[in-house]
Amino acid sequence: MNPIIALTGPVFLTDPLFDPPEPAPGCDVCGALIEQWRRVSVVGAPEYDPGRASDFAVEIRRHPHGKGRQA
Repeated sequence: MNPIIALTGPVFLTDPLFDPPEPAPGCDVCGALIEQWRRVSVVGAPEYDPGRASDFAVEIRRHPHGKGRQA
């Protein structure tokens, strides 16, 4: 007989869109990524896609943040 294992307390899931990513100042790549993140993270927008928003957030956080081109 297999015992049934149950959780004893509530499960808390994190919302990947709760904390917006912070792009590095002056980084062109981060600037482009945050714009894409904003487009896909707005609930009700035609481009809304929480999976893609999470992907962009991860990419921003993992990006090496080099100095961008000066305009």
